[in-house]
Amino acid sequence: MSDKYLIDSHKLSLHPIRVAKWKEAKDNWEKLKKIYPVYVEISPYGGCNHRCTFCALDYMGYENIGLEFDVLKNTLTNMAKNGVKSVMFAGEGEPLLTKNLDLIVEHCSEVGIDTSLTTNFVPANKKAVHSYIKNCSWIKVSLNAGTAENYAKIHQTNIKDFEGVMTNLKNALEYRKEHNLKCTIGVQMVLLPENKDEAIILAQKCKELGVDYLVIKP
Repeated sequence: MSDKYLIDSHKLSLHPIRVAKWKEAKDNWEKLKKIYPVYVEISPYGGCNHRCTFCALDYMGYENIGLEFDVLKNTLTNMAKNGVKSVMFAGEGEPLLTKNLDLIVEHCSEVGIDTSLTTNFVPANKKAVHSYIKNCSWIKVSLNAGTAENYAKIHQTNIKDFEGVMTNLKNALEYRKEHNLKCTIGVQMVLLPENKDEAIILAQKCKELGVDYLVIKP
């Protein structure tokens, strides 16, 4: 199949009973509110360590407001009990800035929720990276340049962050291989006039690292 990782697909066909209940409920809110979604995307933190030039969320103000640990943990427990199968942590800010998100991801595994991350992958220490690889089904890293200099300009951050994300990717891939884990690790590049000449450079670096895929997104 051409889309090995099902990036542009969905899994509704695997949940016919849930879909049937939703269809049968029609516009009856009393019935609809009891039908939990199969998949939920959670934005656990409003702030971000980068200010990407293409980001559409400037209007949010990058406020350093996050979900409280116990509230998030209890909510996920409730979701699991009511049929939520998977959660992606992403959203308005950088999810890895959430305090103890690695413990939240571990909790998801414990209650039977499949988890994933969309992240710039910079703000994570080695221990947290290992936890994410152990507990997530997939991680997609936003990496929008092939060189450190251009990365710093597009992500509007310190030039050292490019090496930081590369180091975290390397650690993640090595840990996955060492422990025979199945977490899919990919990279996404938003194609811009400023980085179009570095797409091949990034692809080469991703291949050398051993990431599973590179998405170049218009």
